[in-house]
Amino acid sequence: INPHFLYNTLDMINWLSQTGRKEEVTRAVQALSRFYKLTLSRRELMNTIGDELEHVSLYVQLQNMRYENCATLVVDVPEELCGYTIPKLTFQPLVENAIIHGFTAGKEGYMLSLRGYRREEDVCIEIYDNGIGVDKEYLKYINNVEKGVGLYGGLGVENVQKRLLLIYGMRYGIKMESEKGRYTKVVILLPYRREQVDKT
Repeated sequence: INPHFLYNTLDMINWLSQTGRKEEVTRAVQALSRFYKLTLSRRELMNTIGDELEHVSLYVQLQNMRYENCATLVVDVPEELCGYTIPKLTFQPLVENAIIHGFTAGKEGYMLSLRGYRREEDVCIEIYDNGIGVDKEYLKYINNVEKGVGLYGGLGVENVQKRLLLIYGMRYGIKMESEKGRYTKVVILLPYRREQVDKT
């Protein structure tokens, strides 16, 4: 997790406190506490899809508190998929990347959606945003990331891709499509697995 996110969130909580907005302070502290509990409390490398969805929802909630409702998040994942496993911190870096490059560019009416579905023996998760899009060279690189290292400086999307390839093999991972000025969509392809996750 980008340390600036923690610093900026704590600054926001401090500002809310100084302005007497006690209920918002409580909500922000509870969200931040739960966010980091999901991030740090388990030794397992895997998490359930349900917990990862909660994690990314908390992230967007905190960003919305900081940026005055910068993004609308829509989640459409069937309950039957929420118990299946996924590497920890798969969704959050992708959503963070979307917000940084979409919202912070100043586009109004910013919307994020996470949609999940089963396709034969695989699980697909689509993360879509209506932000400013990415250029063709970056798309070409991230869709073939195993052939390069750190060409673009930003490590979030690249690290997610490399972890998925390492864990599941070359058939799986992420594919990104985009159109400048209109949208970006990241499709995460995973095997349809349900494994025990340590909840301690």
